[in-house]
Amino acid sequence: MRYKLIGIIPVILFSFSTLPPAHAQEVVYLIRHAEQVLDVEDPPLTEAGHQRAKAWAAILRDANIKTIYTSLKRRTKQTGESIAQALNIPVEPMSRRDVAGLVDRLRTRHADDAVLIVSHSRIIPKLLSELGHLVDVTIVPDDYGSLFILVPQSESDPLVLRLRY
Repeated sequence: MRYKLIGIIPVILFSFSTLPPAHAQEVVYLIRHAEQVLDVEDPPLTEAGHQRAKAWAAILRDANIKTIYTSLKRRTKQTGESIAQALNIPVEPMSRRDVAGLVDRLRTRHADDAVLIVSHSRIIPKLLSELGHLVDVTIVPDDYGSLFILVPQSESDPLVLRLRY
């Protein structure tokens, strides 16, 4: 499965380049943090989580991401930092409760950028909604492998793809 997803990302990215100009970001990628240790305060990633973060870096290496946003929680920071290190790009932590602030930051500071957001299962649907996606999204507790690709459109709802790794 990993190799299939890695191979399809460049094709998807190329097809986005033929879309009309977006009113905000070029593209927003959203993933949930990788697998975490259970039943501890502010859990770190498990070994499987560290491996998944490395796999995300490989999958997203040609996505031209300029910045990664994470929440302040350890599991999102570890996931984002692993990807950022591999891609040599900055990580910016933000409160997961400030969805509107993050969306505003995307629109003002990253109007022409590809951005990755590493967040949580309850926050990603809120972010997608704030970015104009009208379809309800659910991320089940054991889903650490969904990649959402949101491409804003200038005169319509954003294009949103959900890929699974």
